[in-house]
Amino acid sequence: MNDPLFLLASGSPRRRDLLTALGLPFHVVANPWDEASPAGEPAWIQVHRLAREKLHHFLSQNPQNSLPVLTADTLLSFKGHAINKPDDEEEAWSYYQRLAGHSHFVLTSFAWSVPHKGLVLQKTVKTKVTFVPWHGALYHRYLKTGEWKDAAGGYRIQGGGSVLVKKVQGSWTNVVGLPIAEVYDMIRKTLRVPEDRFDQV
Repeated sequence: MNDPLFLLASGSPRRRDLLTALGLPFHVVANPWDEASPAGEPAWIQVHRLAREKLHHFLSQNPQNSLPVLTADTLLSFKGHAINKPDDEEEAWSYYQRLAGHSHFVLTSFAWSVPHKGLVLQKTVKTKVTFVPWHGALYHRYLKTGEWKDAAGGYRIQGGGSVLVKKVQGSWTNVVGLPIAEVYDMIRKTLRVPEDRFDQV
């Protein structure tokens, strides 16, 4: 395995898998963080704040780190209100009832630090997702798969949650948890990655 080009400070297996597909060597590092947010905080502000706070938290806890660091946060925005990960099955079910037949936005904000350059950058990407109309049996079958656990909005588009989705406008990987084209562009521009680093991890 090559030495890592950067660190992913996230426990999300979806983000890990998306970055692995790029072929750039990286390491996943722990970065426990309390994602509690003030009631009524607008979705766009919340997702930006959480991604940036996760980055600052990791850097403050690892002052000797010299490698670039990537953090991210994903949530849904429905009629301007933030929808995070459901706490239980009942809450997931309430999400489906609200989202069915309507469009919502998936927001992912990612923060990127290159310590040796004193560089901190951040970008938030928005994808419009439209759910199929309400059909209790369909939504109930999906609920019982348990995929709602640890998933923004209570669904995973890369899994069985695709049956709930009528249309996607924008980055599909953003809905999974990381807008990979935008992340790669930032890595390429700030690190000037040579082509020979695109090896299998």
